[in-house]
Amino acid sequence: MQHTLKIAGLVLAGGQGRRMQHADKAFMNIAQRPCVDWIITSLKKQCAAIAISANGDAQRFDAWDCPVLADTMQNVGPLAGVLSGLAWAEEAGFDVLVSVPVDTPCIPDTLVNALLPAPSYASYATQHHSLVAAWPVHKAHALLAVQLTSITEQNRKQNTRVCTLTQALGSRPVDFLPLSSFDPFLNINTPEDLQAVQAIWHTRMRDHHGL
Repeated sequence: MQHTLKIAGLVLAGGQGRRMQHADKAFMNIAQRPCVDWIITSLKKQCAAIAISANGDAQRFDAWDCPVLADTMQNVGPLAGVLSGLAWAEEAGFDVLVSVPVDTPCIPDTLVNALLPAPSYASYATQHHSLVAAWPVHKAHALLAVQLTSITEQNRKQNTRVCTLTQALGSRPVDFLPLSSFDPFLNINTPEDLQAVQAIWHTRMRDHHGL
């Protein structure tokens, strides 16, 4: 698909990795490279610019020469990272922001074109991956800002859900089942998930080298 939209990528690296002994998921070893490196390498082929949503010491990402965006809101889950990314993308004049969680290193190099036009999010068969998404920057930023600033104790659970934003935008799911023999958005939440992803990459590398 040919397009003239200005598209930015956002790596969501703000999670705390509770089920991974609080490991920094960005630096999990996948085929001898940090997890974040696989995602940025793929997004660089597809986006005009990339930012990383992360808290803590931003210098740990210096090797990738990307802006690192700290959360501006607390206790709202991954939507805090999406909000910071949308604010950055709007200020920089981008039309679409494509977000990818840092623990999904198997994303395809066709992700952005498959997700266009925004708003949309990835799915694989019946599994929805609502944070692997294409956001229309101006509209999504405005809606999400209202969604998060209007949180009360009564609506907190609803207003901190990603699906609340995707439903408000009318986002459509894009099923990657016909395009991949495995779920390319498998995310790493447990040591078992890490082993599964490492096995996928081992197979990929073996096939690539014809071994």
